This record gives sequence, C-alpha cells and structure tokens, in this order.
Amino acid sequence: MEAFFDKLLGMQATAATITVAQTCARAVLVFLVALVLLRLSGRRTFGGNSALDMVVKFMFGALLSRVIIADAPMGITFVAAAALVAVHRALAYALYFSPTLRRLVKGSDSVLAEGTTIHQHELRRASVSEPELRAGVRAAASTDDLSQVEKVRLEHDGVITVVKKS
Repeated sequence: MEAFFDKLLGMQATAATITVAQTCARAVLVFLVALVLLRLSGRRTFGGNSALDMVVKFMFGALLSRVIIADAPMGITFVAAAALVAVHRALAYALYFSPTLRRLVKGSDSVLAEGTTIHQHELRRASVSEPELRAGVRAAASTDDLSQVEKVRLEHDGVITVVKKS
C-alpha cells in the first residue's frame, strides 16, 4: 500500500522528475487537505478581504502550491499550512477581545463624507479620489446625490459603505 501511494504521489519526486499524473494526484490531495484546513479554521478565516486576510490567503496558496509541483516536502508543508491556519485563528480570537490590537492589525474606518461635505483630508489619507468616492456612493446607495446621504465611510477592509438619510 505504501508503495502504491509513493508511486501515485511521487513522494521521492522533485520538481524535475515529477510526472503529470503525480502532479494531478498531488493537486487533488492538496485540494482535499486545503478544504479540511479551511473547515477547521472557521468560516471567517478566509472569507474576509482585510490586508491580514489577503496576506494569509497568498501565503496559504503559495505554501500549498509548492507541494503540487514537488518543490517542497509534502508532510512538512502540510504542517506549515496547518500552523499558518492556527496562527491566523489565534490572532482572530485576540483581535476579538482587544480593540487596540484590532485597530493595529486591521486598521479602522474613516468618514469620507457627511452629507454634501466631502472630507478632502480623509480622501488624501486613504488615497481615494473624489470620482472614486462618487462611484462608491453610486454602487453602495444607488444615488449620485450626496444630499441623500448621511455618511460615507471607507471601512477597514477598503469597502466604501453609505448610510442614507432617513
């Protein structure tokens, strides 16, 4: 049985010697391992679009992709991916309990406009142009008229949200 999996997955293969079939078998295995790790990590771990979430997504993908092409040892890489998921999960718990840490790691939202008053200093700080602000208002509130808007915020994850007047 061990010889079967060794031949199927190319356990001793390198990036130069791995076959197409072994690469495909590894891709399926990595997919299944990634699914298990994602389920263990919780629903929000890879669902967000904050800078932290994006870094973890890129690292997770880069790490697991090395297994597929036999560029890194399979077992060690799976353990490293599990460690990455565990660290991200632990940090998520810490952020839940510490507003200061949350602000440091995830950042905070900013008010870009209040009614027809556009806060130019906040636009500059966030590198958002006035046309981008107006496009965000159109997308979020289906209006071009800032007089219908109470507040426009740039959330910590980069999404522009709008609170309409009552």
